[in-house]
Amino acid sequence: MNLDDAADELYALPPDEFVEARNTLAKRLKSEGAGDVAARVKALRKPTVAAWLTNQLVRQHDDDVQALADLGERMRRAMSAMDGAALRELTAERKKQVDGLLKAARKVAAAAGQKAGPDLIEAVAASLDAAIADPRAAEVLRAARLSHGLEHVGFGAVEDDGEAAEVISLSEARVARGQRLETTRRPRATPAAEAEAEPAGSAASESAAEPESAGDQARAERELEQAEAAVDAAEDQVDDAEAALDDQRQRLERAQEAVERLTEELAAARRELEQARDDVGSAEDDVETARRASEAARRRRREAKQQLSRLT
Repeated sequence: MNLDDAADELYALPPDEFVEARNTLAKRLKSEGAGDVAARVKALRKPTVAAWLTNQLVRQHDDDVQALADLGERMRRAMSAMDGAALRELTAERKKQVDGLLKAARKVAAAAGQKAGPDLIEAVAASLDAAIADPRAAEVLRAARLSHGLEHVGFGAVEDDGEAAEVISLSEARVARGQRLETTRRPRATPAAEAEAEPAGSAASESAAEPESAGDQARAERELEQAEAAVDAAEDQVDDAEAALDDQRQRLERAQEAVERLTEELAAARRELEQARDDVGSAEDDVETARRASEAARRRRREAKQQLSRLT
């Protein structure tokens, strides 16, 4: 398995399955002798929910995303030509295409059981806008291997964490560290083999220093290996912390929506209460009016009876 195949497989997974699958795959590749690929796989970053949703949108609607990239190219040509009429037409088309893709993104999220709140959809929209504005961003987007959303800042595409966007969202420093670690773990030549490769005079002069230098190198290699393991563990914690932050933001968004809904319901209940109070007041007035009418009718009846008694 090469890096492209590994990245395609991993970035198709839900974010909460990514780290375990990545580590398992890297371990398997290493055991199969593909240490360089394993180091690169280990450096792949866990996607945020927004990046995951964008990746799945691209995978399921690649033709529409390609059409969006083509639209970006036409818009750049129109801007270079200062063709206002064409830009107005293309701007309307851009809105239509982006709105269609965002609608599709909501369906992708719903099918996966993921709530597509305003912040999440806004992050997907930012990646789509970056792809329109920058052909490099369009290439990154269509690879469907984002670990963070894209943003266009006027000088090329960057991920929304401020890092330059990569097609497979790799941290080059982590890849380089992984490669160095694999290099240090390769078997070194035996002292005899090294002696054969050296001129006779040089071999004789260095043979006495070999035990000490070999011991120093072994200690340095162990220290490097331990440091690399610590860095990998720390960066895995960063991945997990970023994912937890994303989850908490989603939770906050849901709580805010709940507060807004309950606030609206409370406002509606208060309006209903005020209306009920008004209706009660009106009903009480009606009762008082009816009571006065009843009392007047009773007086009239008494007076009629008295008059009838006098006449009889």
